[in-house]
Amino acid sequence: MSRPHPILAGPIAVAASLALLTGCSTSSPGTSVSSARAQENVSQACAAASAYSAALTNFKQTLKPGATVEQINSARDQVAKTYDDLIRASQDVARDEVDAVQAAEKNFDRAVKAVPDDATLTQAFGSLRDEAANVQAAVSDLRTAAKC
Repeated sequence: MSRPHPILAGPIAVAASLALLTGCSTSSPGTSVSSARAQENVSQACAAASAYSAALTNFKQTLKPGATVEQINSARDQVAKTYDDLIRASQDVARDEVDAVQAAEKNFDRAVKAVPDDATLTQAFGSLRDEAANVQAAVSDLRTAAKC
């Protein structure tokens, strides 16, 4: 009767352990690429959120006595451009927060369009500032969710 050789048992156990550990690695090349892409998406969303927030701040600062309709419309156009960039950049980052920003933006857009051409701007300042502040709050929530 032959007995197992204990000398071979140790190296076989070590080899099996190494094989298992190598196969169960937590970081694979595909994971690091996905992680890098996700980080890039977050970076782009954060940059777009900052630009949009700055455009909203500029819009609110435009709402002062002596501002012309053209100045307000120009500021609004910048808000619209940066909004489009924000939505594109944020789609894969924080979906619920993007939905909230979109809803706030619709209300803001309606408020801007509801100002009659013959109205004095001081009549519209308060509501437009409030709507812009609501959008900025939604953008702040988006930035928090995206961990900007």
